[in-house]
Amino acid sequence: MTAAVEIRSPEREALGQLILSLADNKAALGRRYGEWAVSAPTLESAVAAAAMAQDELGHARATYPLLKQLETGGRSQVAGGRVMPVLDMDFPGWDWFVAANLAVDGMLTTFVRACEDSAFVGLAQRARKILQEERSHEVHARAWARRLARDERRRDAFATALGEAWWQAARWAGPPDSEEFGALVSGGYVAGGPDALRGSLRVTIGEALEDTGLPRLALPEPHDWTAWTPEERL
Repeated sequence: MTAAVEIRSPEREALGQLILSLADNKAALGRRYGEWAVSAPTLESAVAAAAMAQDELGHARATYPLLKQLETGGRSQVAGGRVMPVLDMDFPGWDWFVAANLAVDGMLTTFVRACEDSAFVGLAQRARKILQEERSHEVHARAWARRLARDERRRDAFATALGEAWWQAARWAGPPDSEEFGALVSGGYVAGGPDALRGSLRVTIGEALEDTGLPRLALPEPHDWTAWTPEERL
């Protein structure tokens, strides 16, 4: 395993950008989840929203200190466009909550899973702890996604929300030919590149919606990366 102090400067910067964005998006996701702790459609889902909010805020709090280990700077104030746009606004409805739970939370978890054996020991340790708590998030996302997809009155709205959440999550992973991300994979800091992350999430979403009656949802591959930056990941 490679100690943080041994990480070369280009890889350190690229890994720091990913970790900062991960923490910022988890902090924002936690706040959005928390807003539904008293307004979710059922008591059980309200309790789940509160628990998931606490988890995400805890994950962010535990992740920011990794930046100090990398010596890439202090913690972000979760501002300036570092979070996915869907997290930069109130969820318009419960269908958007579930879409974010499935796609946005799903992408962040997919990335964390790719880091559980990271050569950056601190990240690997955080990843394993986070993944233990994310299991309940995945169960919640799958159950509610199937429920909404089977509801003829709500499936179209849910499909629209999920399509947008997927698009933003897919872009967060970054362009497939990123040299910086490729160096992280080669160095053993992340187990898979952007295409692998998107592919894994696409499978997760497909399995969640299987046999629900929802027409096959298009999960397109992002193609225009001209305005994308590793700092904002938008």
